Amino acid sequence: MSEQTEQRAARTRHVVVVGAGMAGVQSAVALRGAGFTGPVTLIGAEPHQPYDRPPLSKAVLLGKAEDSAFDIDFEALDITLRLGLDVTALRAADHVLDTADGPVPYDALILATGAEPMTLPGAEGVPGVHLLRTLDDAARLRPVLDRQHDVVVVGAGWIGAEFATAARAAGCAVTVVEAAARPLAGALPAEVAAPMAAWYADSGAELLTGARVDHVEEGAVVLA
Repeated sequence: MSEQTEQRAARTRHVVVVGAGMAGVQSAVALRGAGFTGPVTLIGAEPHQPYDRPPLSKAVLLGKAEDSAFDIDFEALDITLRLGLDVTALRAADHVLDTADGPVPYDALILATGAEPMTLPGAEGVPGVHLLRTLDDAARLRPVLDRQHDVVVVGAGWIGAEFATAARAAGCAVTVVEAAARPLAGALPAEVAAPMAAWYADSGAELLTGARVDHVEEGAVVLA
């Protein structure tokens, strides 16, 4: 955290963080680490204790853990958790968030809401198509892997890699489809990301890069 950011935080009375994933949690913890002593509220849409998503995929899917909660004592840090709470609107001029439980005022606001899975053309309502983003998604997918189906994973990011490894460990045949030329192209430079293709070969999964999905139909992912 920069000196300017620290000075701003010191003048702030109440900081609200929206999003209880890695970015939101680390922002709240960093405020305390920088010496900020004012109220800090962390709002998450899910009811679960804040958790790390990529390891969640493998651990929960293979039945080795029920979650991947961050090892952080929020009470000791005096960070107020408001979980299972949807933020519906931001009234920036008034410094107020609208939530399902009523308005939440703030002096400074950190938006760390993350991303939602992309919906592929033709995928909505098709049997056998699943999204993986949350702890509840992983719990729903565990019996799917137990049936050892052929699995297509769209996306070779961190969660895709963890899921592919878990599916292979469960005995599924796995094909990973990635539109970019290499895994993690949007997150890491080529010299770091390119060797990660070996993860898939080592696990026995087939990786298709430069492969854009045209649409999904029952039992098949159709590539462009």
